[in-house]
Amino acid sequence: MKQWVQKYIVFTIMLPLGLFQAVSGLLMWLVIPQGGYQGGRGVASTEATFLWDRHTWIDLHDWVAVALLVMLIIHFVLHWKWIVHMTKKVFSSG
Repeated sequence: MKQWVQKYIVFTIMLPLGLFQAVSGLLMWLVIPQGGYQGGRGVASTEATFLWDRHTWIDLHDWVAVALLVMLIIHFVLHWKWIVHMTKKVFSSG
């Protein structure tokens, strides 16, 4: 497979993973309550959801993070020659 096709496939997988990370992080931060101690009152009865409960969002967020990390490693491997070349260029005298 040509290298540009590999890079394109990696990018098209990384983009939705990254978008999911951003959206799920914002949802957990701004929309879905965190729960915990609130003056002796439990929040389980008033727990809001958005498609899924908070625990499901956390699990999805964590597993998508793992998938994104794997794709990031593959991305670095595919671009390693360019990274080395640019690093040498930046730190060379001249």
